[in-house]
Amino acid sequence: LPYLYRYRKTERKLFLRKNVPLMTYLVSLPEQLGTFAYALGFGFFLGIFYDLFRAVRMLFSNGKKAFFAADVLFALFAAFLTFLFTLTVTSGSIRGYVLFGEVLGFFVYYFSLGVLFSRFFDKLVAFFRGFSLRVYRVVRLPFLRFGKWFADFFKKNVQKAQKKADFSVKKSKILLKNTNDLLYNQHVKLYS
Repeated sequence: LPYLYRYRKTERKLFLRKNVPLMTYLVSLPEQLGTFAYALGFGFFLGIFYDLFRAVRMLFSNGKKAFFAADVLFALFAAFLTFLFTLTVTSGSIRGYVLFGEVLGFFVYYFSLGVLFSRFFDKLVAFFRGFSLRVYRVVRLPFLRFGKWFADFFKKNVQKAQKKADFSVKKSKILLKNTNDLLYNQHVKLYS
């Protein structure tokens, strides 16, 4: 080993002869614990994001199809964020303790603060639905009145136009003359 490797006392790392450091395949325990703590925090963040996403979904639709579609979208987005997280923190290597920490952080949020936040968001969504219903009823009235006025106006004008069209058809029948009574048609013979 003395021929291939050399030990620098100042940096306390094992180097190859040409000063290229060896790759560390095993991550040290302090680095693992730090990464695990980051993963716990990231899972906690994903839990908060899930509650916000759920509140927006409940605001617009509360059906089973919307629930399924929203969960699929959240899973895809969370997978993308997890990819970016592992790319940033562990240089793209997928470690079991990172995924475990992320899931654990999510469930810690979901069963602790998530219960409080979900109740708060449920009340907030109910308030916004009631408020938007009231605003809709107030804003809807002028449009309904305008629509009724426009329909009545259109109906009256269509009736007037129909009467004028009927009168003009009757008048045109009176003004047209019978072709047999016309003078220039009596003496003309057509040759074929």
